[in-house]
Amino acid sequence: MSAEAHDPRTGQHLRFLETGATTNGRLLSAELRLAPSGWVPRHAHLRIDERLEAVSGDVVFRVGRDEHRLRPGDAVDVPRRKAHTLRNVGETEAVLRLEVRPARRTQGLMRAVFAVSRGLGALRPRRRPAG
Repeated sequence: MSAEAHDPRTGQHLRFLETGATTNGRLLSAELRLAPSGWVPRHAHLRIDERLEAVSGDVVFRVGRDEHRLRPGDAVDVPRRKAHTLRNVGETEAVLRLEVRPARRTQGLMRAVFAVSRGLGALRPRRRPAG
């Protein structure tokens, strides 16, 4: 299985550093790169906790109704069952470290979600050229 996953529609690129297979199910860690204007769609996890730490860039993290600006060195913990989203508000790529505990089947789920997103992008009607 490839150590990377990419979703061009949302501008997300994941490089898996540690997986459930290498940590006996305890941890999934990844480098998350978000293109300028890239985003992570709103979602929640029922049985895992997530931690995001900003390495570079300028992102806005929203959990519930609370919004937080994350800059390099800032981190946020997301408890299970809390809906959250993330958006790159900077003009350059943002890099974050992602940790998921326990790892469960998160790596496979992320790959599946990215594949569906790519499929949705292919279904979008093409815009007509101006003129």
